[in-house]
Amino acid sequence: MLIRAIRNRFISFSHVIIKGLRTTRIFQRLVVAFFVLIILPSLFITFFTYNKYVNEIETNMEKFISLLVQNVNVQITDKLNSFERTGVQLYSDSTFIDGLQSKSDESRLMVGRKLNSVAVNNGYIASLQVVTPTDQYTMIDSYGERNGGYIRDLKRFRESEYYTEAMEQHGYPVWFDTSRVTDLFYKSESTKYGMTDLITMTQAVYDMETHDFAGVIILNIKIGVLTDSLKSYAFYGSGNTFLTGPNGAIMGINLNISEPNFSTARDIVSLIASNREGIYNGKMDGIRVFMVYKQVPYTDLSVVHIVDKDKLLQPAYNIRNLCLSIVAVLIMLSIIVAYWTTISISQPLNKLMRAMSAFPRNEFHVSYTPSGQDEITLLGDQFIQMADHTKTLIDQIYVTEIKQKTLELNHANAELNVLQMQINPHFLYNTLDIIRWEAMYEAGGESKVTRMIDDFCKLMRMTINKDEEIITIEKELAHALTYIDVINFRHRAPISLTIDFDFSTKNFFIPRLTIQPLIENAVIHAFHVVGTEARINITGTMEHSIMMIRVTDNGAGIQPDRLTELTDSLLSDNSPQGSIALYNVNQRLKLRYGKSFGLVITSELGVGTTVLIKLPGIEK
Repeated sequence: MLIRAIRNRFISFSHVIIKGLRTTRIFQRLVVAFFVLIILPSLFITFFTYNKYVNEIETNMEKFISLLVQNVNVQITDKLNSFERTGVQLYSDSTFIDGLQSKSDESRLMVGRKLNSVAVNNGYIASLQVVTPTDQYTMIDSYGERNGGYIRDLKRFRESEYYTEAMEQHGYPVWFDTSRVTDLFYKSESTKYGMTDLITMTQAVYDMETHDFAGVIILNIKIGVLTDSLKSYAFYGSGNTFLTGPNGAIMGINLNISEPNFSTARDIVSLIASNREGIYNGKMDGIRVFMVYKQVPYTDLSVVHIVDKDKLLQPAYNIRNLCLSIVAVLIMLSIIVAYWTTISISQPLNKLMRAMSAFPRNEFHVSYTPSGQDEITLLGDQFIQMADHTKTLIDQIYVTEIKQKTLELNHANAELNVLQMQINPHFLYNTLDIIRWEAMYEAGGESKVTRMIDDFCKLMRMTINKDEEIITIEKELAHALTYIDVINFRHRAPISLTIDFDFSTKNFFIPRLTIQPLIENAVIHAFHVVGTEARINITGTMEHSIMMIRVTDNGAGIQPDRLTELTDSLLSDNSPQGSIALYNVNQRLKLRYGKSFGLVITSELGVGTTVLIKLPGIEK
C-alpha cells in the first residue's frame, strides 16, 4: 500500500511538472534540463568534496598539533624534572643543610663550593644560590671567588613570589618565567642590567631531623636548554612552536618567519594564562590561525603551536578553485550545446508549423521541403503524405457528393417500404390472445390448446424483448421453465427440469438467453433417442465470487472426437459445425466478462453431458 501510494504521488507530481514544462518553449526547457543535470550536480560535488576535504584536514591538523604539543610538553617536563633532581640532591645532603644553618665562614665556603660543583656539571645552569632568612649563599669557585648570580635586594626578594611561594609549597619546586626580569637577579654586584633569558626554579629546604626551615634554593636556567633539546620535536612542515609565560612568548622552539608569530594581544595571552590547555580557532593579528596550547605541569609556562589556516588549506582552496573553473567551462559548453540542440529542434518545427498553417490558405497546396534525418524529418514526410491524401480525398468528395445524395434518397425510400411492411409484435400478441379466448369459448374453459397458446406467447415475449440485456437469474430460469413447458406439449414423454441453487437467484444477474439455448441444445441433441426418462438439472454454486451454473442432462452423451472438436472451438473462439447456440453463448460471455469466463463442456457416452457456465457473481 505504501509503495502504491508513493507511486501514485510520483505520477501526480510528474503530471504537474510536465504540464508546467509544456507552458514554456523548448529552448527554455533544454536550458533548465542542462542546468539541473550538469551544473547543479557539478556545484554540489565541488562544494561537498571541498567541505569534506577541509574538515578532514582540520581534523587531522587538530590531532597532529595536539600530539605535537603534548610531546613537546612531555619533553619540557622531563627537562625540568632533571633540574628538580638537582634541588633534591642538595635537599638530601645533611652536610649542606648544616652548613646553611651555621654562621661560620668555613661553612659559607663549603656551601658555595657545593653549589658551584653542582652547577659546573650542567652547562645550562646560569646561577645556583640559596637565600636563608638571614643571608644568601652564592656559587664559589676553586679559587674562592664568587661565581654565578647575585641578589642585590634580599629584602625585596624575600617579599617576592619566588620566596613566598616556595615556602608555601613546603619543599616542592616552583617554576617561574624570568626571561624578562632585569631588576632582581644580577650576574655580579657591579653589573648594571639583570640576568635575562632564564627560567627560574625555587624550592624551600628544611632540616631533615628538626624540620626547621633552612632557606630557599634559587636555580636560574638558560632558556637554551629547552630550545636546543626540543627542536627535534617541533613540526617543520608548517606553523611555529613557542614556549610562553604570563608575559607572552619566552622563546621559539622552532621558528619560521613565513608562519604566524605568537601574538602579544592581551586576549590571547590571558586565554593561555587562564586555561591549562585548549584550542583557539580564530584571527590573530589579522591572520586566520589555528592554535593549540598546553601548560607545563607545576609551572606558569605553556607550549603553544600556531598554524596559518589559509596556508594549511591552500591545497583545498586550489582544488575548489579548479573545480569551480571546470564548472564554469561546463556551464559555457552546456549553454552552447543547449543552443545548438534547441535550434536543431525549434527551426524545423517552426518551419513545419508555418507550412501547416499555410496549408488550408494555399488551397491545400504544400510548400514544405523536409531536411535532415531525425524524427522531425519523418514527421514532415508524414505531413506531405497526409496533405496529398487530403487533396485526393477532397477531390473525391466533390465527385461523390451527388452519388451520396442519390443514395440517401434511395435509403429513405427503402426505410419507408420497411416501415410499411413491418408487423408490430404487439399485433401478433393481441391476435394470439384473441385466438386463445375464442378457443376457451369453444372449449368452455381452459384446455390444452389455450395453455399451449399462453405458454407460446410468454416465450415469444421473452425471446423478442430486447430492452433488457442483463436480467436476474430468476427471470432467466423462468424463461427456461416456460420453454420446457412448450416443448413438453409435443413430447409424449415429458422432459423433467430440476433447479437447485445455493444462493439467491433474485440478487444475481446473467445475460439474457444464456441458459435457455443450452436447454434447447440438450433437447435437440441429447434426447433424440427415446429411452429412459429425460431429465435436465440446473445447479448453481458460488466459488470465490464466481458463479458456476451447470446444465446437466442424462442424454446420449457426445462422441469423444466431437467433444474434442467442440472444446477446441470454444477455446479458439471458432464457430463449431452444428453448434451455433454453444458458440453464441460462449462468445457473448467472453466479450462481456473476459477470456477467463465462458462455457466448459464435459460428456460421457450413455451417461450424459454437462455444460458449465462460468461468469462473475454480479449482485444487485
